[in-house]
Amino acid sequence: MARIAVLGARGFVGAALTHALRDAGHEVTAVTRSTYADDQRAGPYDVLVNAACPSRRYWAEHNPADDHKETVRKTEELLRGWGWVSFVQISSMSARVQTDTVYGRNRALAEQACESAGALIVRLGPMYGSGLEKGSLIDMLHHRPVYASGDSLQSFAPVEWCAKWVADHLDQQGVWEIGARTTIALREIRDAIGSRSDFAADRRDDQFPALNIAEPDWPVAADVVPWLRAKLTGGSAAGEESTTCGPTAGSGSARWWPPRASPSSRLRTYGQAGASGSGGSGSG
Repeated sequence: MARIAVLGARGFVGAALTHALRDAGHEVTAVTRSTYADDQRAGPYDVLVNAACPSRRYWAEHNPADDHKETVRKTEELLRGWGWVSFVQISSMSARVQTDTVYGRNRALAEQACESAGALIVRLGPMYGSGLEKGSLIDMLHHRPVYASGDSLQSFAPVEWCAKWVADHLDQQGVWEIGARTTIALREIRDAIGSRSDFAADRRDDQFPALNIAEPDWPVAADVVPWLRAKLTGGSAAGEESTTCGPTAGSGSARWWPPRASPSSRLRTYGQAGASGSGGSGSG
């Protein structure tokens, strides 16, 4: 059992991480703004997890100095000012695919600050699950415009699965990108749930793991569709913790990686999907 402190424990990802780490038997301190000073003095910790970087892309573009402070400077303060043995930085695939934006650049700078510390840097992509309040999926549920191309390919994964992956890999170092092992186009999601959302931008926002090969037991992106359908009908959204290993019903156009032979031109491998570039706003 490790003694672990989680910064950002009340957020979408931080709350799932706190739950997963406790389920794994660790002693977890959920750090909030009100407990920050006391929890800092209570160190050192075996593992310090930074899940507190803001996830507001639009806000970052309009408040670049504030986003830099909340993302880069506060990460540096954690590295220098807290006592820890291992450090985990919860980052975003935007650090790789959106470096032409304020949000992406600041995530990349925060990662650079962690590299010399031998940290585990986990880049998350688009997610869904309990506590999700914003992003393209929520826009589709409410028939609002989605500010990305409908052809954008994304590797939607349950936040609960992502949190468990982190809890199971605390001994790792370096940069890892995790998410579903397939992708689904935003337009396919919209059409599958009958949303009236328009795609208000032409820019592709492709987001899926590229630095490491997805494992066979990683989730399938199309599982996001039954989760959304359950939300629309007021159901329990049982798919929140799904880790299905193959395409679900209605997911015939899933793109798989690592590459596998397929007679269908609609089955895209990771390498083919990655050739189109990326950008825009995602959920990770």
